Amino acid sequence: MKIASRTVEAEIEIEAPLELVWDVLVDFPRYPEWNPFTIGVETDLTPGNAVGLTVALFGKPRKFTERFAVYEPPKRIGWGMHLLGGRILRGVRYQELEVRAPGRTLYRTHERFDGPLAWLVILLTGAEVRRGFESNAKALKERAESLARERT
Repeated sequence: MKIASRTVEAEIEIEAPLELVWDVLVDFPRYPEWNPFTIGVETDLTPGNAVGLTVALFGKPRKFTERFAVYEPPKRIGWGMHLLGGRILRGVRYQELEVRAPGRTLYRTHERFDGPLAWLVILLTGAEVRRGFESNAKALKERAESLARERT
């Protein structure tokens, strides 16, 4: 990740059908069982409504309240924050799924930070967020592939 970039991203290919990966991705009550980065999500899945997040940053769980941005089953979900109406900082994290081949799914997550404080957020937390996104992607892969093996 370049410090000049304001986007943090990770992706991984998963040997499981898109529908199964989607089911794991939106089964928020089970996140503490497998997700090392986003360890808690409370939402009603309604764009514009609050989403309570518990995220592991710098070795500690940290709670955030963001807004649910998009819910497009079975391909994309997203939530984000807008400080002072987005005038000083805004960012939306998207998690997207794409069929690569029968039984293979590409998972991609990315968040772009914009606003006057974006550079500072990237400088202070960018590498940690990227590690979190990568650990999230790897854990999603392991969870979905394990469930796919159980179903065959």
